[in-house]
Amino acid sequence: LIIGVACMQGQIGKKYDAKLEIWRDPDQLRAGVASGEYKVMMSPSNVGVNLANQGRKIGMVNILTEGLNFVMSKSDKITEFAQLKGKKIVMPFKNDMLDIIVRAIAKKQGISGLNIDYTASPAESAQLFLAKDYDVAITVEPLASAMILKGKVSGIAVQRGANLSDMWAQAFSVKPIIPQAGIIADTDFYAAKKADFEILNADLADALAWIKANKQSAAAIGTNFFPAPPPAIFMSIDTSNLCVKKPSEIKDELLKFYEILMEFNPKLLGGAMPKDEFFLC
Repeated sequence: LIIGVACMQGQIGKKYDAKLEIWRDPDQLRAGVASGEYKVMMSPSNVGVNLANQGRKIGMVNILTEGLNFVMSKSDKITEFAQLKGKKIVMPFKNDMLDIIVRAIAKKQGISGLNIDYTASPAESAQLFLAKDYDVAITVEPLASAMILKGKVSGIAVQRGANLSDMWAQAFSVKPIIPQAGIIADTDFYAAKKADFEILNADLADALAWIKANKQSAAAIGTNFFPAPPPAIFMSIDTSNLCVKKPSEIKDELLKFYEILMEFNPKLLGGAMPKDEFFLC
């Protein structure tokens, strides 16, 4: 949403024919990077490291959210990770970042035997949670907010529990931040357009301020990018921990996050921690 608004309103959109194209899955992103078609991409924060460790000329430009995963339930509000014991859980993407975050917290807190079913997408998790006998769904915004609204229509009182960032902080004694996603770029393209990337980051900061001040209008724009209705996008703006931070501003949190991912699933990072030059600004 921040990128979409920045392209519409910012200086970069006036200087270039900037537009936001939504990639369907990580394979499409990897193919675009490999072919050289994609120069500037939004991605989960581990994907850029993975691509760089595969030899691609990719670096990080910024982080745009500090954690937008929530634990949703139909009965008791889940505020502590230990409450997940004995619950029937549905969530997307086995062995991907969200799954590793959950399993890392569980291992750190000595909790085993979580009953988790996995789906191919957050939307599928939301549908199954509302239609079947699942106690808990762990999902991302704006799907979490959409589940609350759809639940009301169906007579299901969906409870928003803790943000996984808070559970992460409790487990690992760190700040309640999961530097989850942001912009990565081709390093040669970045070097050639460094001044424009400074303008882009300024545009993104302006876009975030506008979104927070104009939530209804921002939600309407968001329907172009998210499979959620405007009321859900509106609700999610305050809960998505949106930010615009250069990697230099959040490097300690990034490195700690990557260290934990390396411990639990090195493949998410391509088998190695990022080099200093990965952080472009």
